[in-house]
Amino acid sequence: MITASCRTRITPEDLTFLIAALEKSDRERAPLRSLAEDPDALDRLLDSPLLFQRLLEAPKLLDVSPYFFYYVVVRRAFLDHGIEDRRVADYVGALLSHHVHGRAGGGASAGVYLVDLVREIAEARSSEHAFSLQTEVGDRALYLAGVFPDWIYHRHRYGRRPIDLDYYEEIGSRYYAVAARHEAAARLELADVLAFLAEAFVALRQALNDLVDDHLHIAPRPETVERLCRQALYRPGR
Repeated sequence: MITASCRTRITPEDLTFLIAALEKSDRERAPLRSLAEDPDALDRLLDSPLLFQRLLEAPKLLDVSPYFFYYVVVRRAFLDHGIEDRRVADYVGALLSHHVHGRAGGGASAGVYLVDLVREIAEARSSEHAFSLQTEVGDRALYLAGVFPDWIYHRHRYGRRPIDLDYYEEIGSRYYAVAARHEAAARLELADVLAFLAEAFVALRQALNDLVDDHLHIAPRPETVERLCRQALYRPGR
C-alpha cells in the first residue's frame, strides 16, 4: 500500500541534481551539500520554486528517482493551492510514483474498477485487508480524478457513462475517511494524512488537475476547447 515515503527514498543522484539545480557558482556546492544532509534544511531546499522549474526543464531521461520528482512537483502544486502539510505531499507523491512508474502503469484504467474494490471490502479476509482496500479506493479515486480529469469528462459526456467527477470525489473522500479511523492507520502513522486526504479531497484533486494541465503531460491532451470546458465544469464552486 501507499505510504508517505517520498522523502525517505531520496537517492544520492537526487541530491546531486538538487545541488546542481540550486547552486549559482561552484562555491555554493559544499554549503548546499551540507544543508542537504540536515532533514529540516533539505525540506526547505525541496520547496524551492527554482528546483521545480529545473526538474520540468530537464531532459526526459532524467537520472532522478520518481519519488524525488513527484514529491517536488506535487509539493509545489499543493503550496500554490495553500496546502502546506509536507506529509500529504509525501503521500500523494508516492501515489503518483506508484501509478505512473510502478506496477500499476500509467494508464487511466489499470483493469481495476472502484466498484470491484468496494465489493472486495465487504468480502475482505481480515480487518487489515479491508483497510488496505479502503485506502486503495481513495488512492485510485484521487489518481484518476487528479491526473485524468479529461478521461472522466470524455467518458461522461460522450460515452454516456453515469459516473462523473462527483462520483470520484465522493467515493474517494468517503473511503479515505473510513480508512483514517482504522486501527492500522494509527499504527502506520497515517491517520492524520488519510483524514486530511478525505477532508481536502476536492482541493487536492484541483491542485493535481492544475499541475497536469500546466506542467505535466502524463495523458494525451484533448483539443483546447474540450479542455477549457472540462476546466470550467470541474473547478470547485462550479
